[in-house]
Amino acid sequence: MSRRIHLNLRFKMMFNLGCYILGILGMSLISYNDMETTEDKIGILELAYSLNNTILEARRYEKNYLLYNEAEAFEENRRYLAQARNTEEAILATGGKLKLTPILHELDRQLQSYENTMQSLSQQADRTTAEYAGIVDQLREMGKVMTEKAEELVDFERGQIHSNLDLLKKQLIAWSSLAVALGVVMPILLVFGIFGPLSVIKNATADIALGRFNRIQVINTRDEMQQVMEAFNTMVRELERRQDQLVQSQKLSSIGTLTAGVAHQLNNPLNNISTSCQIALDELEAGDAELLQRMLKNIDQETLRARDVVKGLLEFSRVQEFSLRPAQLADTVRRAVRLVQSQIPADIALRVDIPEDLVLPMDTQRMQEVFINMIINAAQSIGNKGAITVTATAHEQTGEAVIEVRDTGKGIPREIQGRLFDPFYTTKEEGQGTGLGLSVVYGIIQKHQGHVTVESSPGEGASFFIHLPLATDLAAPATA
Repeated sequence: MSRRIHLNLRFKMMFNLGCYILGILGMSLISYNDMETTEDKIGILELAYSLNNTILEARRYEKNYLLYNEAEAFEENRRYLAQARNTEEAILATGGKLKLTPILHELDRQLQSYENTMQSLSQQADRTTAEYAGIVDQLREMGKVMTEKAEELVDFERGQIHSNLDLLKKQLIAWSSLAVALGVVMPILLVFGIFGPLSVIKNATADIALGRFNRIQVINTRDEMQQVMEAFNTMVRELERRQDQLVQSQKLSSIGTLTAGVAHQLNNPLNNISTSCQIALDELEAGDAELLQRMLKNIDQETLRARDVVKGLLEFSRVQEFSLRPAQLADTVRRAVRLVQSQIPADIALRVDIPEDLVLPMDTQRMQEVFINMIINAAQSIGNKGAITVTATAHEQTGEAVIEVRDTGKGIPREIQGRLFDPFYTTKEEGQGTGLGLSVVYGIIQKHQGHVTVESSPGEGASFFIHLPLATDLAAPATA
């Protein structure tokens, strides 16, 4: 087995080395082609300079003709214009799709117009002074545009050569660096192909640090990397199991905290039941049927109230498999509030504003745990007096519901906001918190294919935003 792995890695190394050698050869060919292109560009630039000089000579004889009206100057002008046309054809004859072709065509049109105007100027013997001046002005303007186009042609081609030279410099640096890197790195590294799997493992490890236990797709490399990736997935499964144990531990801790509050909640209905029974016994001999009926009705209501409190705690403590089903968000939040309200100081107002028709696919038991943890966390942040508000809105455009748990507490410094959801991280004093509450919240929201964020500034309270996907095929809402 080890012999086969050794051969596979050797083959990969040789294959990659061969690819790099072919790559260098290809780069060399590209550089050679760019050098030939630059050489052609230099030839075109020389022709462009010649064209520019020819046009300047033609303009010089134009001035002589206009000043002295010499036939010789007119003929020289025509000769240089013909020479300019020949130079244009020579540039176009270099072949290929030249980027300066539009400039050449425009220059050719200007040459044609200039030549026609020059010819018209020489043929009009009976022209008036005004007409002659108009043609001269027109000729000079054409000559100016023609000269500018010739200079533009030179500048354009000069810029092309500079660009090619810059490219050749960069290529020379790149190819030299690559050659040095190959000479140093290749004898040391077994194969560059292992960096792909390593990158996958690195990203998956970063996800684990954020609480997302995502398995990676094992690449069938038939070497040590495949074994490492399989071992990584085994580790992820074990971490998931430990995370579930951690969640259950936090849940048991929450149950212990809530039990004292439930006992306090049961005192009120039990006291009312005891008082109603006492009144009913005292009035039994008097035979006041209306009073007895009212006392018995009160006993029944308080019994149902006590039953709901105990039922809520039992449902929360029951261990069950994670399961998504359509449920009313408002009802789930109310159940969490009933369980946790005895833990909230009397000076802290707890408000819930959630649409009754907002139905989401969720595990109601675990979402209760989310809201219990977040409400208790908010209450601890506030201290004595303040307010906790739970609101929710549905966004059809994004296909998600956004739940906000806002408190008026002391706020969270920006530098620690990124660590709030880390396991065992807490800002409370030693012995007052485990640092698991928000970590459990993060894990549960992740299982619901959602995410949770926080916005806060010191002294201005904090807002936690839970983003959950909206239900698509909604059945009847889950009821208690």
